[in-house]
Amino acid sequence: TYKSVQVSLGVKLQKQLIRITAITIISSIVLCLLGLAVLGYVLQAAHESDHVQMQIETKEYKERIFKQMDKNMQVLTILSRVFEAADITQSKEILANCISKANRSNDFISMVYMKKDGFGVMNTPGFGTWEDFSLQDCHPYAIDAIEKAMNGENAVSKMFNSDVYYGKLFVYAVPVYRNDEIIGVLAASDTMEIFTDIANGSAVMGGEGYVHLINAKGEFLVRSKNAIVKEPVETLFEDPYLSSESKTNTQEALANGESVIGEFVYDGKKYHYYLEPMGLNEWFLFCADSIWGSVDLLSNVLIISGVVLLLILIVVNVLLYSGYYQFRKTSKALMHLAYWDTVTGAENTVRFDQNFQQVLEEGKDFSTVAINIHNFKGINDLFGKARGDMVLCYLKDVIGNNLNEGEFFCRDTADLFYILMLEADEEKVCQRTKAIIDYISQTSMDYGEYGYELALYSGIAIKGDREKALLALQSIEHTHQVDIAVYNSKMHDEVRRKNSIESQMYPALQNKEFKLFLQPKFNLKTDELVGAEALVRWQNPDGSYRYPGEFIPLFEKNGFCLNLDMYMFEQVCQQLKEWLDSGIKPIPISINQSKILFSNLKYPDYITQITEKYNVSPRLITLEVLEGVATNNLQQLNALLDELHAKGFKISMDDFGSGYSSLNMVYQLAIDELKLDRGFLSKSTQENEQRRQIILEQIISFAKKLGISIVAEGIETEEDKENMLSLDCEYGQGYFYAKPMSVQDFTERYMKERQ
Repeated sequence: TYKSVQVSLGVKLQKQLIRITAITIISSIVLCLLGLAVLGYVLQAAHESDHVQMQIETKEYKERIFKQMDKNMQVLTILSRVFEAADITQSKEILANCISKANRSNDFISMVYMKKDGFGVMNTPGFGTWEDFSLQDCHPYAIDAIEKAMNGENAVSKMFNSDVYYGKLFVYAVPVYRNDEIIGVLAASDTMEIFTDIANGSAVMGGEGYVHLINAKGEFLVRSKNAIVKEPVETLFEDPYLSSESKTNTQEALANGESVIGEFVYDGKKYHYYLEPMGLNEWFLFCADSIWGSVDLLSNVLIISGVVLLLILIVVNVLLYSGYYQFRKTSKALMHLAYWDTVTGAENTVRFDQNFQQVLEEGKDFSTVAINIHNFKGINDLFGKARGDMVLCYLKDVIGNNLNEGEFFCRDTADLFYILMLEADEEKVCQRTKAIIDYISQTSMDYGEYGYELALYSGIAIKGDREKALLALQSIEHTHQVDIAVYNSKMHDEVRRKNSIESQMYPALQNKEFKLFLQPKFNLKTDELVGAEALVRWQNPDGSYRYPGEFIPLFEKNGFCLNLDMYMFEQVCQQLKEWLDSGIKPIPISINQSKILFSNLKYPDYITQITEKYNVSPRLITLEVLEGVATNNLQQLNALLDELHAKGFKISMDDFGSGYSSLNMVYQLAIDELKLDRGFLSKSTQENEQRRQIILEQIISFAKKLGISIVAEGIETEEDKENMLSLDCEYGQGYFYAKPMSVQDFTERYMKERQ
C-alpha cells in the first residue's frame, strides 16, 4: 500500500512536472510570439513615424527656402515700383546710377534692368556697371526668366554656372510697368547660399539625416556635406543609391512632379528617403536618414531568448523584469541628459526652447535675459575646474531663487545662463536683473573657501529670443563699465556690418581696393623730410573711403590682418620701386606688421622675397611692431629680429607708452626706433604735466643712451613741436606737418624735388 501511494505520488508529481513544463513551453512560445508581434508593431510604427517626420521636416525646409525666396522677390518688386514711379529709365546714366545704388543696398550678386528692346544696364559689385548690356549676353536660363517677366510673370530661373561669379547662380525677374504697360524687367542674380545652408544643416532628423536639392533628371544641384554617400556621383540613379524598384518609382515621381518614399542600402546599412517636389523649376528636395534599429540583430537575440524561455521560465521572467527595470532606468537617464545640465542640474537650452515656444503660443509678455561671468576662465585657471563648477551651481541657485511663478531658466555652455522673465517692461526687467547681479557680487566673497568676487554682466531682449539677448550680452563682454545692455536694432546692424565687411574683405583685396596712404615724418630741428609711415585706406567701388577704425579691429580678430599686412608690405615695395624708376631718391617708409607675423620663423624670408622681387633695399623699410609682440617667447623673437637686422630691415616699436611693460621691452628687444604714443602729447593738469615732462625726458634720455632714435606721434601744434624739441626728441609726425595722403599726392608734394 505504501509503495502504491509512492507510485501514485510519483505519477502525480510527474504529471505536475509535465504540466509545468508544458505551461512553461507554451508560455515561452506565447511570450516569444507576443514579443515578435510587439517587435513587428514597434518596427512598423517606427518606420511610419520616421516617414511622417521626414515629410514634416522636408516640408519645413521647403517653406524656409520659399520664405527666403519670397523675401528676395519682394525686395525686387519694391525696387521695381521705384522704377515705375520715377521716369529714370530714359537716361542711361541715371538708370546706371540707380541700379548701382539699389544693388549696393542688397545682397544680390548682380542686378539688371532690361528694356523691351533687349538692351539694358547691369551692375555687379566689384566689377562695375555695364550701360549697354544685351539680353543675349545672359545665360539661357536667365534669358528664360527675363522673357517670362516681359510677359507679366514674376519668375525664378533654373540654376546655372556663372563665368563671373565662379559658382552656381539663379535669377529673380519681375516686370516693370508704366501706365499698366510693361516697359522692362528688373532682374537680380543670387547665390545658392539659401539652399546650401539648408543642405548643410546638422539637425536633419535629429542629426541622422541630410537633405539634397535635385532636378527632375535626378541630377544633384546642391549636395549636403553631411551625406553618408561620399562617392562623387552626379545623379540619384547612380550606384550606390537606389535599387531597380526604387529607381522606377523615383523616376515616375520625378516625371510627374510627385512625392515618394523609399529605401536604399549603403555600406550594409538601410536608409529611408523622401522626395518632395518644390513646385518650382522642376526642383525636388531629397531627404534621407538611417533606418531605426536592426531587424536581423533583434531577430537573433529573440531566437536565443526563445531557447532560454523554453528551458527556464523563471530566468526569462527575471530577464524580462531586469530588462524592463533597466529600460526604465535608461529612459530616465536619457530624458535627464536630453533636458538637464549635468554640471548644475539646471535645465538646458533644449528644454528652455520648448518652454519658450509654449510662452509664444500662449501670447504672454516676456523678456529673455542672458547672464555671464567676467573672466570665468580665470576662475578655472586659478582655482581649478571643480571650483568653477561650484560657482556655476551657486549662480544656478541664485537665479532659481529669483524667479516668479511660470518663469524658467537654463544653462547653455560654460558660464552662460538664460532666463525667461514674464515681464515686458524694460525698467522692471533691468531692475530684476540688476538685483541678481548685485546679490551675486555682494555674496560671492563669502561663498566657498576661496573668497573670489564675481563680476557679472547681462544682455536683455524685451519680447526677444535667446539670439537677441546674446547679441546684447556680446556688445558689452569686453568692458566692465556696463553691467546690462538691452537689445536694439543697432546691435543687429552691427552684426550685419561685421558680416558685410567679412564678406567683402577677400574680394576687396583681390580687386586692390586697399590703398596705400603715406604720412610724412620730419626732423624736428631742421623740418627736413626724413621718412613716411604707410597707412591703409579701403576705397569703395564708388570712390568713397572706409577708414582703418571701421575694419582693422575686426581684421585683427578674424586673422585677415595677416593677408592685409603682407599686401601692404608689397605695396610699399612697389612704391619705392616706382620712385627709383622715376629717378626720385626714395625715403625710408615704416609699415605696421601684425603680432602673429613675428611668430612665424619664415617671416624674414617671405618679406625678403618681396624686396628682391622689386629690387628694393630692405634698408628703406622699417617694420613697426607693438610692445605686446614679445609676450610669448622673447628669446625666439630676438633671434628673429637679429635675422631681420642682418637682412637690412629696421625695427620700430609703435605706440610706445600705451601699455604697461614698455620700458621692459625697450632694453630686452633689439629695436632701432621708438614711436612715442600720441597720448604723451595730450593736455593734462599742471601737476600731471610736470610728471609727464619728467617721464618723457627720462625715456628720451634712456633711449638715446641705447642708440635708439625717437619719433613723436601726434604733433598737432607748434607748441607740441617746441615741447618735444626741448626734450631733445629727434623726429616727429602729425597734422601740424601733414595728414596722411595718397601716394600720388605725397609724390607730387614731397618727392618731385628729390629728382
